Amino acid sequence: MAKILIADDSDMMRKIAKMSLEKGGHTVVEAADGSEAFEKTKSEMPDIVLLDAEMPEVDGWEACKMIKADPLTAKIPVLMCTGHDLSGEPETLTEAGASGYISKPYNPAQMLEKIKAALEGK
Repeated sequence: MAKILIADDSDMMRKIAKMSLEKGGHTVVEAADGSEAFEKTKSEMPDIVLLDAEMPEVDGWEACKMIKADPLTAKIPVLMCTGHDLSGEPETLTEAGASGYISKPYNPAQMLEKIKAALEGK
């Protein structure tokens, strides 16, 4: 199974995501903000990163750009997590370098499906 970094400034959202991901057999690394997500991506080298789009200081969009700009981490897929529907805004994801997005609140089956697709490069 995959090693997944989940970054969200909400302890509750991280806990919900972590429980679902661990039930799916994945290993989870947590970060509370975008800066910590970038640093942990470099140190932990997860298979995929889930970033909350809206976090204080360094938001998920900026953290995604940082991950994609670093040669060490550029190939790690990133999924943005947001309460906004981004299906009509593919350029927003492309500009940041994200592979896709996961809607909040989390639907565990949908989340695992999107992670699987991103890891397979779909």
